[in-house]
Amino acid sequence: MARSPFQSDFVVTREPAAAPVELPPGTDPVALPRAALQSNEASARSVKWVYILMFVMLGALALITAIGPHIPAGE
Repeated sequence: MARSPFQSDFVVTREPAAAPVELPPGTDPVALPRAALQSNEASARSVKWVYILMFVMLGALALITAIGPHIPAGE
């Protein structure tokens, strides 16, 4: 089969990956506490600010779009 001129001839050769580390018998991995959401207040506040900034930017875009064609070119 013909090779495409865009196909690379680059070949990667590397050693196989090492096996995962085995823990000695009788030892357990470190247990971490489960994460818990204490309050959704920060999330609600950030969403509110994103909405406010989005509406401000959309308003500015609408204003620029409406006024833009009426600004003299300075000729």
